Amino acid sequence: MALKHGGIIRIAYVRLALNDSRLRQAQFFYCDSLGLVETYRQPDRLYLRCWHEAFPYSLVLDEGAENRLVEIGFQVRDSNDLKHLENKVIQAGGEVAQHPAGALSGMGESITFAIPGGPTLRLFAELPQIGYMTGFDSPDWVTPRPLRGTPAPFFLNHAGITVADPKAAVDFLTQALGFVISERIDSDDGQRLLSALVFRMQKEAGGQELAIFPGPAGRLHHIAFTKEDPNDILIDGQYLREAGVNIDIYGPTRQSYGKTFSLHFHDPFGVRLELCSGGRITEVHPEFEAVRWTESQLGKALSYFDRDLQAAFLQPSL
Repeated sequence: MALKHGGIIRIAYVRLALNDSRLRQAQFFYCDSLGLVETYRQPDRLYLRCWHEAFPYSLVLDEGAENRLVEIGFQVRDSNDLKHLENKVIQAGGEVAQHPAGALSGMGESITFAIPGGPTLRLFAELPQIGYMTGFDSPDWVTPRPLRGTPAPFFLNHAGITVADPKAAVDFLTQALGFVISERIDSDDGQRLLSALVFRMQKEAGGQELAIFPGPAGRLHHIAFTKEDPNDILIDGQYLREAGVNIDIYGPTRQSYGKTFSLHFHDPFGVRLELCSGGRITEVHPEFEAVRWTESQLGKALSYFDRDLQAAFLQPSL
């Protein structure tokens, strides 16, 4: 019997534009240093995935005039759900653009729209599976030999974005698209929502597929990839440092906000990336309740061991 989750079923990819001739530098960093796998290449576009993902891409890189976040893609169950969510977005006041099949390689029909004060999302139903690198038949669940010596993350975990009005963005995501708040940060007086982690289907991945931060509209805060456990991340930090990668302010650390063990670092274009493991087990049920943090506890929320707030970490990276 097939699983029949409705609506949005997963975060599918993050798409960036990078000022990088023929994407040479990006390909070297993301494949040779980080351990992603090249699936397709077009003259001005690179499709990458993690070795543990069955779909053909989780990171799409376009050659562009400037470095920027283009869109974040989510897959829905079927064409009926795609139409249903299109109507929900319109009812919520969003402007929807319809796209024929082929907007990205192998993708069926899709729609795009902007989160209020935030970036563009693309929803689609059809995308072929090409299989895990280790296959579906009695696979070896170990990092493929060509990727050993790199972090080689399992799969895309979540994307962090900045929005002009966190409450408006979160209201739209929960009411129009069916996301659920896993954790939130409120002002000390309880009058303002400052940040939230929202999810649709993930359970043991930090309870988030989008992390919402206050800031300039439509910017990227970070892209997070999943690792198996903290020991992997500690070793990965050595691989990254050896490769000359810029390690961010926090990490490796226990990040209380999301309950993950995380390492943050930057690609050559300034994009903040995260490797994370663990996370709060989240599953929607009638009594599910979000974890609440207050602004005065930001330091503890972002890094349990440091406790001192590093304000630069809250700034967008792209």
